[in-house]
Amino acid sequence: MERTGLRTECPPAAKSLVRVIHAAGVDASEWPGVLEQLRSSLDARVVTLGYHEFTTGSDSALLESPDDADFGKGMAAYSARNPWFLSSDDYVPGRVMTGDELISHNDLRRTDFYRGFLQPRGLLHRLCGVVAQRGCGAHLLSVYRAEDQGPFGAREKAELEVLLDHITLSLQSQWRWQEADDLARALLAQSDHDPNPMILVTADAEPIYRNPAAEQLLDLGDGLRLDGSHLVASSRADQGLLRETIARVAQGDPTQARASPSVVTLACTPPAPPMVVVVRAAGQVFMRQAGVRCGLVMVTVRGGHARHDPASCVFARQYELTVAQAKVSALVLAGQPLSKIAQSLNVSENTVRSHLKQIFQKTETHGQMELVHLHARVCPTLP
Repeated sequence: MERTGLRTECPPAAKSLVRVIHAAGVDASEWPGVLEQLRSSLDARVVTLGYHEFTTGSDSALLESPDDADFGKGMAAYSARNPWFLSSDDYVPGRVMTGDELISHNDLRRTDFYRGFLQPRGLLHRLCGVVAQRGCGAHLLSVYRAEDQGPFGAREKAELEVLLDHITLSLQSQWRWQEADDLARALLAQSDHDPNPMILVTADAEPIYRNPAAEQLLDLGDGLRLDGSHLVASSRADQGLLRETIARVAQGDPTQARASPSVVTLACTPPAPPMVVVVRAAGQVFMRQAGVRCGLVMVTVRGGHARHDPASCVFARQYELTVAQAKVSALVLAGQPLSKIAQSLNVSENTVRSHLKQIFQKTETHGQMELVHLHARVCPTLP
C-alpha cells in the first residue's frame, strides 16, 4: 500500500533532515547517515529500518544506527515472541505509534522478549513508523530509547510523522529505480549471451547499448558501422534508408511497430551476402538531457551473421512450406546465393529455383528481397 500527499507542518528539528532523506533516495549509501541524524534528533539509543513478516514472525534489519549487527540478529531471534507484533492490524502505512500504545511497560517487562533482548541492552521505549506494507509484512522505522530515559512523547511523534512521509517517498522512489535497474540488468545479461547482434538506439541512431555480438560486427565495419556517435550503414547508398527507417519506427506506435517490424537490406563488401536488419520499436525512455520522453529502437541483424532454424520457423508453418522449402527460405533469409544454397542442400540450382518459385506462390511475394522482408516481419523467433 502506498500513501499520497505530505504532511506540510514540519517541526524545526526535522527540517534539516528532509534534504538528507531525499538525497538517500538517489544514493542508497546516504541512508546510514539519515538514521544517525534521526537517532540524534530523537535522542535515541538505536534506530533501525527493517521489515517484519507477520505470517512467519520473521524480522530483518535492513539498516541500523549505530551499525551493530548483533542488534539485528538478536531482534530476529526474538521476533516471533515480540509483543509489539501481536496484530498486523496495528501496522497501517503512515501510522506512528509508541510501544506502550501496543503493550504497557509493566506487561512488556513480564515477557521473554524484554528479559532476553531489551533488558540486556538497557532498552525499553519504542517509537515506530510504518513506512509501507509489502506482501504479508511491513517496512518499519523503529526508534529505541534506554530504560532510564523518558518515554517518547507528542513532540517526537509529531516529528517522526512528518519525516515518515519523506522517508516513505524517498524509499519508494529508490525501490522503483532499483527494481527497474535490476530488471534492466537481467535483460541485458540475457542479450549479452545472444549470438545475434543487437543495438539499442535513439531516434537519431545514437547507440545506448550494444551486445558483444554487435561489438564484433561494428568492429568489422561491414554492413553497419559507427560514424562518430551514430549508427550508419557502411554503404553510402543505404545510409539514408537506415536513418529514415530508425527515425520513423521511433516516432510510431510502439505496439504496432513491435507487431510489424521494419526490415531493410544493407549491402556488404562482396563476396559477403547482404545484411538483413530488423528495426523494431523498443518503447520510450525519459532522456534527462532533453527533458522529454523519446522513442527507442532495437536494431537486430540477420544475414550471414546469424542462423535461423527452419524447424522452429513460424513463417514456414504459417505459409505451409514443406521441409525443403523451409530450408531454402531460411538460407535466402541468411543472404545465401542460390549456388551456395544448392551446395548446402546437396541439390541442383534448378531444384532450388523450383522450391523458390513455389515459395513465392505460397507467400505471394515476387522476389528474394520481398520474401526476406516478409519472413523477418512474420517470424517471432527472429531477434
